[in-house]
Amino acid sequence: MSLKAVVEFKARDEIRLARMLIERYHSQGMVRGGGAARGHRWFGYLVDGYICAVAWLHDATPFRFVAHMFMIPSDNSYFIRRICKTCPGDYLVEFLSALSERLRGEGKECLWTLGLDDHSNALYKKAGFVEVGRTPRTGHPVFVRWLRRE
Repeated sequence: MSLKAVVEFKARDEIRLARMLIERYHSQGMVRGGGAARGHRWFGYLVDGYICAVAWLHDATPFRFVAHMFMIPSDNSYFIRRICKTCPGDYLVEFLSALSERLRGEGKECLWTLGLDDHSNALYKKAGFVEVGRTPRTGHPVFVRWLRRE
């Protein structure tokens, strides 16, 4: 039986490690700076003591026009800027589910992101996200996982 946990990286060295893992394992790498967001959070998914997935979340500031367009509560949600697995195995769906539960416990209303227009975006669909539309300029699909709706 595996021990699994969502952990938040807060120390400077932990965040540096998360950034390095995203740079190495995410297809889009790591963007410089923070995308104009005010609040950033870094999470890892530990399985038997190993970091098997990482996620970079931030507030909706850089994409507030998208949040407004799709009635996403930008002041009480987190945008997934990057998420990736860092070891063999299929951990991302259960990581997103566990992370969603953690954020629900904090009172957040939703977790959302932009999908890739040339990708199936199966991860988000399997993890309970729904496509609410597409961005007007680039046509990227917008996925939301509602945490507070019945």
